[in-house]
Amino acid sequence: MSRIEAYKNKKDKRAQIFSLILLMIASGILIYSEVAGKDLHLSFFNGNEPSLYLEKQWVKRELSDRYTFNVYGNDLIQCGPDGVKRISQNGDEIWNQTFSMNLPKLIVNEPYLAVGEDGGKKIYVLNDKGLVYQVTTQNPIEYFSINSKGYLSVIGATKDGHRIKVYDAQGKDLGIDRNTFIEDAGYPLSAIVSDNGYHMPVSYLNPDTKGLKSNLIFLDLGENGILKEDLIEFAIEKEDTIFPGMFYLQNNTLVVLGDDRILWIDEDNNVKEEILSNHIKAIPWNIENRRNLSTYLVLALGEEFPGKQGEKYGSVVFYSTEGSKKHVFDPEGDVTYLYGDDNMVIVGVNRTFYGLDPKGKEIFKYTALKDVDEMIPLKNGNKVALVSKDSVDLMEIKR
Repeated sequence: MSRIEAYKNKKDKRAQIFSLILLMIASGILIYSEVAGKDLHLSFFNGNEPSLYLEKQWVKRELSDRYTFNVYGNDLIQCGPDGVKRISQNGDEIWNQTFSMNLPKLIVNEPYLAVGEDGGKKIYVLNDKGLVYQVTTQNPIEYFSINSKGYLSVIGATKDGHRIKVYDAQGKDLGIDRNTFIEDAGYPLSAIVSDNGYHMPVSYLNPDTKGLKSNLIFLDLGENGILKEDLIEFAIEKEDTIFPGMFYLQNNTLVVLGDDRILWIDEDNNVKEEILSNHIKAIPWNIENRRNLSTYLVLALGEEFPGKQGEKYGSVVFYSTEGSKKHVFDPEGDVTYLYGDDNMVIVGVNRTFYGLDPKGKEIFKYTALKDVDEMIPLKNGNKVALVSKDSVDLMEIKR
């Protein structure tokens, strides 16, 4: 082969490679990787569609640490056995509250957050300035919740049952002292105070010889509550179901999530019940740990119940404040992570994450090279905190 022919062959091969690259770009397949220290992020996105890009490592972690993380506004909350702190995006410590707990539980309901632990007797309530008040309970804590006005509800364990207490935004005991016995009332699963501070629904599970029975007891915390027997405003009883979770929407409608149904209870105590055709695969974890979902409900559905025709397995369904099904998103996989606030929903399918708006429209798609524990949007709407075993990374949404 002459030198000219060899050159032509080499040139043809270069042209083929260049054409292949152009074809890949035209097909919308682009791989973008970012390396920062030992952290590697990989994004797959089509054409010019937005994804997540590493802005900085927010916090470096050790595999042995026992920290949990959440977002407060546009800052990071780090909670561990030795205390809780608020960290700015610049890495500055805004406030720090020390304590000693084995496995602290962190609940954020801006502008408040609360920290306690199962079996403990202390709860710390903080806001944007730091500690607001501290409560020491008589009974070991089984459950606690904080509302957006700073009202704290606590379920404590007694010898034969449970005791429910409520504290206002200054930590004052409101005098609510509801004592129940397991053999009569069953087990209280949750108790939350409405945002206006006037109502407290309590969910009880009462397993008896005939099967499961769930009771929802609504306590009146207002001025008229003292006129009602045991402060009870009204109650709902349901057979063969469990109501482990509930939260208030901004229109004062209470959403109660069961294993096979959803209850929508408005401020006039009108009840709308939807019997589901699918098992619930996942509810947003932040319904309990970061209460900032108030304008809609989002669920990931599992398999259909026998004899029923429902949505496709894995469908992410959006409901309005009135309980109407509005939008459905298909992540085309088994949902392993679900987060939802008033601005964004994040759906995880193993290491692939979708950011959606409240109408189910895709905002970004991101695939990570490492396991991700949490992905939490910041309040500004254009960044997320990506929590993994070795770091918390600040990621930016962009094209």
